[in-house]
Amino acid sequence: MANIGTFTKKSFGKIDYRYPSHIRFEKISPDSSTFVSNPEKSWYYVPPFVKGEKGEVTIQESNKLVLTKFLDALKNGLENNKLFTHKYNKNELILTFTKAIQKDMNLKQAVLVTESDPKKIKKLKEFERLVLTYNDGRKVNLKFVDLKEDVSFPQKHFVFDIPSNTKVSEGK
Repeated sequence: MANIGTFTKKSFGKIDYRYPSHIRFEKISPDSSTFVSNPEKSWYYVPPFVKGEKGEVTIQESNKLVLTKFLDALKNGLENNKLFTHKYNKNELILTFTKAIQKDMNLKQAVLVTESDPKKIKKLKEFERLVLTYNDGRKVNLKFVDLKEDVSFPQKHFVFDIPSNTKVSEGK
């Protein structure tokens, strides 16, 4: 079998989060899509490629997503807890998940990166980026451009309003 190597896939968008397990991810480019999830249900919407055609939305019961599980885990701070241990390495705060959490979330570690001393940081918004490493070695790099904390969202923000002329599918 040939070694395919690694590749980088970049997308730009906006993530809104509210504890517990509410997330809205709007991808703007290169292709737009919207993912909305609350503790009961999730929606993944892809708008039509050509105006006038149908968009598509997949609706399913909400499963705890890796990103919401991770964000939920930060509720009690960045120090050691029953979900992860932490250590510092230069400009990084490395959170290593327990074996049980690694199995449950399929996530090995999260690295928060800053240009300053990570030991002095008290809030997530003070970091520049987050690198999630999955158990299979795959990495997701999230760069924080305009991170705002303690934002209030209405309940309906985490319920997707399906546009007319949209094909609806039920996921598993």
